[in-house]
Amino acid sequence: MKRKSVNAAEDMNEMLNAYREAAIKHRVASYEGNHRIANQAYARIHAIFRQIRDRDADDQRRFMQLLEDDDMRVRGWVAAHALELDPERAIRILESIAIGPSSLEEFAAKMVLREWRAGRLRFS
Repeated sequence: MKRKSVNAAEDMNEMLNAYREAAIKHRVASYEGNHRIANQAYARIHAIFRQIRDRDADDQRRFMQLLEDDDMRVRGWVAAHALELDPERAIRILESIAIGPSSLEEFAAKMVLREWRAGRLRFS
């Protein structure tokens, strides 16, 4: 089995950290009504996920570890994207968020689940 270089591992760490930071930034900006910052953060989240989706299974598993993140804002974004990688696990996380207290995360989880189940959600 081919080993990854230290640079490749560091690159993945940087991507995961950037994804996490952008997920939090997006939700904060959304709560504040700052659509410009929220849209920029969304674009960053989406661009990073496209890169992760194209990486090997080990890197995708590392991404999936963010489903256990302490921050629900991060878990929600990861779960939405994880629908393409591990739908059963992603749905469990989204359902747990969707039954939580009324919040932007709860609403977003419900909408993601609704659109996924209707076949309208794509991250291309």
